[in-house]
Amino acid sequence: MSIYTLEILKADAVKKRKNSPPLLMIHGAYAGSWCWESYFLPYFTESGWDVIAPSLRGHAGSMGRERLDHFGIDDYVKDVLMIIADMPEPPVLVGHSMGGLVAQRVARQARLAGMVLLASVAPHGVAVSFAHLMASQPGLLWNLGQFQWHGAAAAGNPSFVRELLFSSKTERAMVDYFAARAQPESILALTEMAIPHPFAGLNCPQLPCLVLGAGADQLIPASDVHACASAWHSRAIMIEDCGHAMMADFYKTQVAKEMLQWLEQTYPQD
Repeated sequence: MSIYTLEILKADAVKKRKNSPPLLMIHGAYAGSWCWESYFLPYFTESGWDVIAPSLRGHAGSMGRERLDHFGIDDYVKDVLMIIADMPEPPVLVGHSMGGLVAQRVARQARLAGMVLLASVAPHGVAVSFAHLMASQPGLLWNLGQFQWHGAAAAGNPSFVRELLFSSKTERAMVDYFAARAQPESILALTEMAIPHPFAGLNCPQLPCLVLGAGADQLIPASDVHACASAWHSRAIMIEDCGHAMMADFYKTQVAKEMLQWLEQTYPQD
């Protein structure tokens, strides 16, 4: 059991849909449960799904901010397993970016109804992603490092946040919302993700899985999206022109509709 009390957002379906397992949404690096609040929580609760969105230890309103760099991916996995243990039925895990990697590791240890991966870190880690970013946007990688070490001063730069996370059409208010709330990530967790794990995608359990990638993603290349799909016996669907923060980008409606269509097909009411 975790000694850290987690901030957990819970939103019940407006009108509960039959045969609709709860959605457990896991945020990515530098974020918290707040990243789902503006659009995904109301969208899916209005569509008949209960939603739970925790902030992992050391993030947002959860305990452990002062010990953030001591936490690794396995600690985040423990947080999610603890939440699942208290749920009345297996959830559909929805993992974004680093949260997608956490979800994939949880899926090896817990009984789930299914999994949705959004711009997820691949099972083998972020080495390919960092190489892609270094080759295509070295200035952006430098700014990301500055944010990691200098925190709010860099996070408060909307142009950096837009370039890193969003497509050009995303409204300024959403960019500012993320810039005001972003935080550094655990050095341990980032280091663990950077270590290549070439065989991590082998022998993944069989479960319903939707894999969505962002066509304009500066952090996760399409090759990593397809690696996730291959590992989890699925296929990758790319949302063209969408930025990395798929739950809040200008194209979030298209992302949510793809998810809802898959959910309704995978968990029919009759």
